[in-house]
Amino acid sequence: MRRILANLLWEDDLAPRRTTPSRTVLDTASGFATLLRAFAREGDRLWTPSPVDPGRVLEAPGLPIPILESGPLDDLPPAEATLAWGTMSPPTVETPRGEPRGASLQWGGEALHDLLWRLPSSSSTVAAAVHHRAFCLQVAEELGCDLPGSQIVDSLNDLDRILASSRCPQIWVLKAPYSASGRNRYIERLGPRISDPRSRRAVERLFELHGPLLFEPWMNRTADFGVSALLDPSGLRVVGVHGQRVDIKGQFAGIDLQPILSNAERSRLLEIVEAVAAALNRAGYAGPFGIDAWRYRKENGEEVFHPLGEINARMTFGLVAWTLAERVEGIVRLCFGRSLPGATGGQPAATVPLLAPGSVRGPAAWVELGEWQGKGIFPLP
Repeated sequence: MRRILANLLWEDDLAPRRTTPSRTVLDTASGFATLLRAFAREGDRLWTPSPVDPGRVLEAPGLPIPILESGPLDDLPPAEATLAWGTMSPPTVETPRGEPRGASLQWGGEALHDLLWRLPSSSSTVAAAVHHRAFCLQVAEELGCDLPGSQIVDSLNDLDRILASSRCPQIWVLKAPYSASGRNRYIERLGPRISDPRSRRAVERLFELHGPLLFEPWMNRTADFGVSALLDPSGLRVVGVHGQRVDIKGQFAGIDLQPILSNAERSRLLEIVEAVAAALNRAGYAGPFGIDAWRYRKENGEEVFHPLGEINARMTFGLVAWTLAERVEGIVRLCFGRSLPGATGGQPAATVPLLAPGSVRGPAAWVELGEWQGKGIFPLP
């Protein structure tokens, strides 16, 4: 028996003081979690943070429908192999093929949904260390692509000192060291100083729950991108470069597998991925990872490409989208919304629904089909 552990709220588990996520967050994460069936075979089990109505998981050509599970993991029957969104324990599980998860792989023509089960995994301690925003900032500084003024802030007093500087940006953001999808952060748009007592209390609460925070200037993004990759001691494999759909709040809304990038931007991204992989390898990390990048517009109207915004030492939805594209022919986008397209007037022919919206809350998901300019999945030495 194999189990996919879709612990999409992994960052919450890493926080110094764990808080209980809201029902909306739980239901949203659990709905998205069902898309990890991209890595499943028939008969596999898929654990989600909260229960999901099996009727929401829709049939799609080339994709299995796994057995859905939720609840305390200790109450579930043991699995012979486990594949997790974010690493939770040392890599002691054997794969069904009998090959230890800690062994190196030789990249070949194996499908991604099978390869992930044999990819070496790091301990949760190593994964947490390299997933921390301080690690990403250190790598960005070494590569000369950190945002101006970015730094780790230890306390509210330390933040006040930064805000009193004449070089402090008017608009800035504080991010928890472990966070995803625009959660656990504070944006000041009327700065640089915090004048509202309620806002000041919100910042103080972030420090209490998460410890030191990342301070960055807020950039007016015009496009978001990502790279999905796999790393083991024998080398790096870049799975693909993709665009990221992000709403006005900076929250994740989908994946575009055919992003519009210049040759220079694509080359720069691949250089950064190789450098990040080297840093991860030195830290002892192995497994799936991704980086985020974006373009932003300066006050003078100039657009600038920022090649390293985050390092995600776990699975990503870019990886999920690329794996779906291997299994369902013609996929060019993975999309999320509150309802399926054509819900009131018939299903558009160019989409395949994957997840129906919940009766009360919970997202919908589908893929869009189109003409391919090239798969974009390729190995690097």
